[in-house]
Amino acid sequence: MENMRVKVNGAELEVNRYPRNGETIVFLHFSGGNLAQWNGIVPYFRDKYQLVTLDIRGHGKSEKLENGYTLDNMALDVIGVMDQLGIDKAHIVGSSLGGEIAANLAANFPERIQSIVAEGAIQNYFGKNGVCNISDEDIPNKKIELRANRAKRVNPVFDSIANKLEMSRQSYEQGGIAWNQRIEEFELYDSLETEDGRYTSICPKWVIDKYVEDYFDVKFEKYFEKISCPVLLLPSEEEWKSEGVKASIEHYQRLLKSSRVGIIPGGAHAYVAFQYPQELSSEILEFFRNLVPKVTMAGKN
Repeated sequence: MENMRVKVNGAELEVNRYPRNGETIVFLHFSGGNLAQWNGIVPYFRDKYQLVTLDIRGHGKSEKLENGYTLDNMALDVIGVMDQLGIDKAHIVGSSLGGEIAANLAANFPERIQSIVAEGAIQNYFGKNGVCNISDEDIPNKKIELRANRAKRVNPVFDSIANKLEMSRQSYEQGGIAWNQRIEEFELYDSLETEDGRYTSICPKWVIDKYVEDYFDVKFEKYFEKISCPVLLLPSEEEWKSEGVKASIEHYQRLLKSSRVGIIPGGAHAYVAFQYPQELSSEILEFFRNLVPKVTMAGKN
């Protein structure tokens, strides 16, 4: 594995490359995450593919710029990394935010993207089948409310790494996700020592706040209607039970030329790589083996 700092699009990013002759897969983590999300996935792919994992701008060990936390900029960052590493084309595997960036990439750089995998349901925030389905007139006030609620949140600070890991373990388990070595590695990577010797998340809260401002106004239809490469959508089992999420995914599929939906039983949104790395990898590898253009509507895979 090669670890490097790559300067692209005005940002310096932390990048790991697992070189191998063969096609390239770029893995993109979820919002607030880091490249260690993929530690349990890498072994299933590295013998046949060149792999690239990276910390999205503002996340992990990548540079914490004051601005630029939009899907357009994040997609340009990925293209910049590919250029720096001499990668002409790649498959993109993204989790939550990473899947959203993947959709942007496939829409705006079709000649560079061979396929995309989006783990975790992609939804507009506002609008029909969105996370928040309210009238256009009510959106400005709702944004004010959401900003006020986010302003009350803080990244917790802990006296020691051990304390941070213990609180993280309790949080995961309260959410129904069993603690394991993959999550511990991820949480250790996410740890930043403060000037007074305590520990907090390496991803500042304000980075997520700035991204959320962009996300509020994104309409993913504008990406999906332009995508020509094959797409694998992997909502969580719980998300697939939601009529709103399912309707949203089916709507996106009608815009796509080649797509399918897969479900990892028991998987939680954005955490399947921690919970079921073998099952997730098998689903993706099967998708790669069958990259023949055809449309498979949701529920028919």
